[in-house]
Amino acid sequence: MDKNWNAIKRGLNQSAKALLIFAVLSIVVYWLKFMPVPAEKHVVKTGTISNEVMGTGTLDAKVKSIISSKISGRIEDVLVDQGDKVKANQLAVILDDEQLKFQVSVASATLETAESGVKKVREDLNFASVVLKNAIQTYQRYKKLIPNSAVSREAFDKATEELGTARAKHSREELAVIEAENKVVEAKKLLKLRNAQLDDSKIHIPFDGIIIRRERDSGNIVIPGSPILSLISTKVLWVRAWVDETELAKIKVGQAARVIFRSEAKHSYPGEVSRIAIEVDRETREFVVEVNVSELPENWAIGQRAEVYIQTDTKDNVLIAPQKFITWKNNTSGVFVDKEGVTSWRAIETGMNDGRFIEITQGLQNGDAILTPINPLKELSDNSRVSVK
Repeated sequence: MDKNWNAIKRGLNQSAKALLIFAVLSIVVYWLKFMPVPAEKHVVKTGTISNEVMGTGTLDAKVKSIISSKISGRIEDVLVDQGDKVKANQLAVILDDEQLKFQVSVASATLETAESGVKKVREDLNFASVVLKNAIQTYQRYKKLIPNSAVSREAFDKATEELGTARAKHSREELAVIEAENKVVEAKKLLKLRNAQLDDSKIHIPFDGIIIRRERDSGNIVIPGSPILSLISTKVLWVRAWVDETELAKIKVGQAARVIFRSEAKHSYPGEVSRIAIEVDRETREFVVEVNVSELPENWAIGQRAEVYIQTDTKDNVLIAPQKFITWKNNTSGVFVDKEGVTSWRAIETGMNDGRFIEITQGLQNGDAILTPINPLKELSDNSRVSVK
């Protein structure tokens, strides 16, 4: 009796398990075959579409400068830092100027000495001019008297000798004045140089902009040309994008563009082609297109990567659909059209494609509703039931 009862229990348990498995399979089959597929709907409308050429590049400034020192010296203070907005002629760096001030004072004293020397030799020249004038007068008077023996030959010879001596002395004093005046000129040049070097100990900002890098700090020794700060102007910021050479004929200065920074992949910023390079890289076969960016993200950085999409052609009032709604069957493009909650695949012909939208030239009409699955792992098929979200 007990054996029969246990056999019955085992049979019931096996039946229950079989029913459970059947129920689960039925639910799975229903879910796979009959459960409506969650889908996104889009109503096709007319709009504007553009052909775009894509390039990848980095954000850069058209005007940039490395701020450095014209002279050697020790940095006393750096008054600006990375990220600071600065104005033209703003004081940025101060070098130790103690030695320079001393050199200016020495040059000033040298100039004063030279000017005093000029004053002295001018006085000597004036005295020599008086002596020469008297010697000339004496010589000319004796020269008139010598034929009449009114003056002795000895006196005439002495007057002649004194005239020669006076002339030589006057010439020496003239040369001394020229030499002294040259020393004044040299002293003035030296003083001007020392003052300029003193002025160079104060380094100013050349134009309005932003400091993007600080290379030196207080106490550092600098030499002429060594970088202290890196400065850019924010008047013109552009993306220097590399574009394949096959697109060269399509691109022109002034064409509209959109810029997508990798930090904000879902947002595009307006731009315009500003300059086109006239040289192609011999290895990559690409050329540079510089696209001005009229608007920037809240947070941006020189050198950050971006993609540019340059509009090379535009069509208005054409039927367009999002690219993600397009499917392919047997190398034919098409879409799933919504027929009251049931899909119907329809072949279409397409035209211009801007990467987001595609032109529909045949197969759809204005107002048609097209579908795409919300879950990319689930595919639509002809006569699929859908639940539109």
